[in-house]
Amino acid sequence: MKKKYWQSFGELNNTPAQQKEEQDEFKELLPLEDGEKILDTKTNRRDFLKYLGFSTAAATIAASCEMPVRKIIPYVNKPENLVPGIANYYATTYVQDGDVVPIVAKVRDGRPIKIEGNDLSPLTQGGTSARVQASVLDLYDTSRLRYPMANGKEVPSFEALDKMMMEEITKLNGAPIVLLTSTINSPTSKEIINNFLQKYPDSRHVTYDAVSYSGMLLANE
Repeated sequence: MKKKYWQSFGELNNTPAQQKEEQDEFKELLPLEDGEKILDTKTNRRDFLKYLGFSTAAATIAASCEMPVRKIIPYVNKPENLVPGIANYYATTYVQDGDVVPIVAKVRDGRPIKIEGNDLSPLTQGGTSARVQASVLDLYDTSRLRYPMANGKEVPSFEALDKMMMEEITKLNGAPIVLLTSTINSPTSKEIINNFLQKYPDSRHVTYDAVSYSGMLLANE
């Protein structure tokens, strides 16, 4: 029996979001020339390939389409430590869901492209995990949040979000508040949360990680 693999739970469960993503996978229109009769209506790439297939005729038509010209603009004031095509390396730290890993980021033309462990760290001695290695992909995720969210809608700035939260907290009239976050290792962030809990008695701080070690801890017990 041939095995079948899925790239995500959305693909496995065929969720509406996954269906929309597959439908819009090639949503940009083909740049057809004016006056062409073979495809004189606006056709997306998925339908284009469905109608013509991967035949020589389809490749010929696609090759005859003029692509838009994209000009490369050089630096007006180039940073002194940047040489085009030459990578720089920066020591930093991966912090996520309780993981704290010393790493070295390979950056080319201002863009991180590779993550490696820091050999100078006495804790990890250059070791990393799969999550650390894949973390660079989050920087290029087109679906990531670009603005703060409140009630499922985008908020223009964090200042507006703070104002909205203070208005909602005022409406509670002293009722307990539950602050839900992922695991926090920063002493500064913990101190801010403690100050918040002291200001609002009976409130509590709950941590939850999408990928946690609770299963491993229970197994060891």
